[in-house]
Amino acid sequence: MAEGRLLLVGGSGYFGARLAEALAGAWDVAVTVRSDTPERAAWLAERGIASFRYDSSTDAALPGGTFDAVVNLAMPGAQAAGRDADAALAQGRSTAAACLAALREGRASRLVHFSTFHVYGGNAAALYSEDMPKAPGHPYGKTHLAIEGELAASDVADRIAIVRPTNMVGAPAHASLGEQAGLIFLDLCRQVAETGAMSLRNDGASYRDILPFGDAIAAVVLLLRAETGWNRLFNLAAGQAITMRTLAETIAAAAPQPVPVTYGEGSDAFRSAFEVDISRLRALGWTPTASIADEARNAIAAFA
Repeated sequence: MAEGRLLLVGGSGYFGARLAEALAGAWDVAVTVRSDTPERAAWLAERGIASFRYDSSTDAALPGGTFDAVVNLAMPGAQAAGRDADAALAQGRSTAAACLAALREGRASRLVHFSTFHVYGGNAAALYSEDMPKAPGHPYGKTHLAIEGELAASDVADRIAIVRPTNMVGAPAHASLGEQAGLIFLDLCRQVAETGAMSLRNDGASYRDILPFGDAIAAVVLLLRAETGWNRLFNLAAGQAITMRTLAETIAAAAPQPVPVTYGEGSDAFRSAFEVDISRLRALGWTPTASIADEARNAIAAFA
């Protein structure tokens, strides 16, 4: 018997597809799609995952009836927010409003909302905790912080958990990746598969917190099953940042053949090591244990 019925808003994208696959083993999972592609349609059909059309610019309500929980993955990405900040904010607010309406109308019992680590802004810190001051400079972070505030101030906040993922990485479930296709992890894995070599545009000395999909999926499962932790914000991170050089070397080591790695001269943000406080999720029983190398190995194979 399924544990319940879940709706993943935006659940056929890069991370959403992997999450839907993982959850479908225990729950009755449905996803929303805004613009279908042959790759996503084939992926849905092969796995028997139900899908509903949903476009926040035209649809006021979430489709598909009632659900035990909703997972909102459909917030605007960094590129969209950079192109048109006002449109991105409007899209995010419309989707969040539809999720809130589903809670108020009894169509969903809980909401897991995906925000972003970028709400903290680009200012370097030794430790990032959920309660520290936020100062996002880019419209992407500003949009997510504004939506967080609206959800936390709502009359149904006691049924909402907000997660702030860092850089989630994993093997793609299908080839239709959208703007996520340019993410550094995927770009490096694709280079290895297509050329047998790897080149970074920067010097590899910047730091990022890299979280494999397996750990992010485990956190969502934990929250869906948890009786506590609602009306809270959670950092979703590995906890300890690594350099891009370390990431590149990890991917290279996962390749089926030796891979030469070259670096550029450019610099990137976060030039100092930092940690992300993940004690709130740990208190619920979550421990990140997944392997970047395993995800890299599977991603290289997928691109090959």
